[in-house]
Amino acid sequence: MVMVDGLGGSYEYELTLRTDLYTDKHTQWYYFRVQNTRPGVTYRFTIVNLMKSNSLYNQGLKPLLYSEREAQQRQMGWHRVGKDIRYYKNNLSEEGRSLYSLTWTFQFPHRNDTCYFAHSYPYTYSDLQRYLATIANDPIQSQYCKLRVLCRSLAGNTVHILTITSPSRNQESGPTKKAVVVTARVHPGETNGSWVMTGFLDHILGNSDDAQLLRDMFIFKVVPMLNPDGVITGNYRCSLTGRDLNRNYRTLLRDSFPCVWHTRNMVQ
Repeated sequence: MVMVDGLGGSYEYELTLRTDLYTDKHTQWYYFRVQNTRPGVTYRFTIVNLMKSNSLYNQGLKPLLYSEREAQQRQMGWHRVGKDIRYYKNNLSEEGRSLYSLTWTFQFPHRNDTCYFAHSYPYTYSDLQRYLATIANDPIQSQYCKLRVLCRSLAGNTVHILTITSPSRNQESGPTKKAVVVTARVHPGETNGSWVMTGFLDHILGNSDDAQLLRDMFIFKVVPMLNPDGVITGNYRCSLTGRDLNRNYRTLLRDSFPCVWHTRNMVQ
């Protein structure tokens, strides 16, 4: 982050996003902190090295903000903010590729606050571990949801798999259940996928008639975070080695792509 102007009661900052590890691209997702804020001052933030040619920011999308003071005083979480929002092609380039800017202005409500801006609602690896712990410790849900380790990532992080189905009353007489495989976060910057996954699990583990029917009919195999290394390192699309796991489901290299290799092996 570089301050380019701090005169006239306003501050302007230019931000350059780090590319995914071991790549020279994949700069579209952001999540950064601002400290020592001043109220009544207009701040302009401009991210200068985005790579997509178009964006929903030109259709009304706004950046997300989390204020520690607002959370403490008003129990306010993440919310959309910003004025004068524009997404446009700038005069920069990278390896012959055009670059794009996202710019917005904002006035912080509190002095010396700590705030965070994000592209989409964050969902971290730690958030997932806390969520899975609540499922494992629930005496009812744990009867039809079994949590185990699918594999370890390249960095040694745990990749969990959940098996969800109603306990069979008579395994010999009933028909064989079909399996449904659900995965999320193969691209770490797509945090919305984790929130969709959380909603899916909340429903399928719930006590509604629909949830009970689905558990009676199917066996659900759920991998809620396929790329934990990418999530932890802040990548947008790639793994710890700079590879797009979504393009490597057919890989035979178990040690290089353990998460997708074990997922494919489980499906087979």
